[in-house]
Parts: sequence; structure tokens; C-alpha cells
Amino acid sequence: MMSTTLSTPASSAAVHAAPGARAVLREQVRAVALVLRAPALVAAALLALATVLSVAQLRGGAGPLGFHPELSMVPGMVGLLLPLFVWRGEPRFGPAFLWTLPVDRRQHALAKVLAGWVWLMAAVALLFLWLLALTLFSGGNLLSEETLRLLPGAIAGGRDVDPAALGSVQWTPSPLLWLVPFTAASGAYLVASALMLGLRHPLRWLAGAVLAVFLLLSIGQAVRAGWLADGVERGLQTFAVGRYGLDTLFTARTESLHTEVTLTTGETLGVWRAPPDLGLWARATLLWLGAGLALLWAAASRHRERRRA
Repeated sequence: MMSTTLSTPASSAAVHAAPGARAVLREQVRAVALVLRAPALVAAALLALATVLSVAQLRGGAGPLGFHPELSMVPGMVGLLLPLFVWRGEPRFGPAFLWTLPVDRRQHALAKVLAGWVWLMAAVALLFLWLLALTLFSGGNLLSEETLRLLPGAIAGGRDVDPAALGSVQWTPSPLLWLVPFTAASGAYLVASALMLGLRHPLRWLAGAVLAVFLLLSIGQAVRAGWLADGVERGLQTFAVGRYGLDTLFTARTESLHTEVTLTTGETLGVWRAPPDLGLWARATLLWLGAGLALLWAAASRHRERRRA
């Protein structure tokens, strides 16, 4: 009587092998695309409306537009808000579908963050091309030399500024500033993603931080502790418009360096406190990106699987 021996096909191990990083990322890109479909439709509608209004304004006699994508804070704000949609409805802590797949939890979390970043860069690129097309349609020049009117440091700005007191400097925008929307969105997205992954209730923490600031300001005013209120205000100002603050990341400080003044002639004029500093922007961007990556790795490590020996 012949005996038979059951054998497992060699291919069965490959069938049940854990998917590779590329396959996981590809599936996450598709999954995130489905989640972002509704926000993308809203953004497309707003962009179409902005196009109609801009074209109508140009045909109404508006002058050529300058190509300054670094002036827009939209990419940075989108980077801050996008993780809310990427992780919407996803239980980040405890048992969930994401954590039952045959891939390490930390790897899967990072893949989902990377998938969201891919779509974020696509959205920023679309905005960049839209601004470029609008500039070319208006007859504007991309890298034309500009005359910046400088506001002396002794003048705080505001009203009744003597035109003779203003300085001027010839300035040619650097193509490196075209990277600002992409780096701003990336830095903001990394920090926001770290908060979403590392905290169970990030919105509660954010609301608590805002309430804490108002509480400190109220206490400082109640007990007449000017040093406390001044310290909080200086901290907020440093975080928002300091040399390495959000404004430097979002707009290369063009938002805080540029202002409008009313001249003694009654004319309103846009002036600069100083030209944008590319070196400062590069250092601040590296600082924010490095901090964002470190925070994201620490947050994702909270979901690392601890295997028993």
C-alpha cells in the first residue's frame, strides 16, 4: 500500500507573506483619495469661483499680476487642516481595521501620513500652476525686477508717512521662493500629523491650550502682573511672526515684512520693512521640517507593536 505525504506548495508562503512597503503605500494613497474626495470637490469649486472673479477683474482693467506664490498662506493652512480629514473616522488608538492588517502598526501609520502628503503636494502643485497661469494670462512677468519701497525702522507705520522718508531698493525675486508653498504645507502637515497620531484627543488639547493662554492673560490683568501678560504676548508673537515662527515657514516672512501705510498725500502705499531673507527662510524651514519629522516619529512609535519574546 502506497503512502502519501501531504506537502505545502512553495508558493503558499508567498501568498500569505506580508505586503511590501510599496504595496502598502499604494493602497493608502487610494484609500486617502476616497476620504479626500468631498474636500477636494469643495476646493475645486472655490478655485473655479476664484478663477471667474480674477478673470473678470483683469478684463475690467486691472494691471498685470506678479508671480508671488510665497505670499499665499493657503498651502500652510491646508497642511495644518489636512490631517483632520486624512484620519477622520479612523480610531487611532485601540483595535481598528488599520491595526488588524498584516503590517507593523507604526509602518502603516507612517504610510498613511505619507499618502496624505502625496495628495497635499498634488494640491499645492495645482494651486501653484493656477497662480502661474493667472500671472501669464494677465501679462505679468515671472522674474521681473521690482522696486521695493522701504519703511525706515524709526517709523512705526500707519498714517501720515512722509513719502520722502521712504527708501527704495531694486529686488529680483528668487525662484527659490517658489518652493515656499511646498515647504510650508509640508512643515505644517508634519506637525499636525504628529499631533493627530500622538494624542488621543488633539482638538481637546488645542482648545485647552487656547483656554490656558486666555486664562494666563486674565490672571495677569487681574493681579496686575504685567510681566505675565507681556511674557505670554511675546511668546505668541515669537511663535507667529518671530524670526523662526510660522510666518517665516508659511510666507518667508513676506506677510509680516509687508504692510500698507497712508502717506501725507492721502495715498495708500504698500511698503516693506525689509526685503525677504532667503537664508533665514531656509534655516527656519529646516528647523520646522526637522522638528516635524522628529515629532511624527515619536508619535508613530506610540503605535509600535510590542512583540513578546
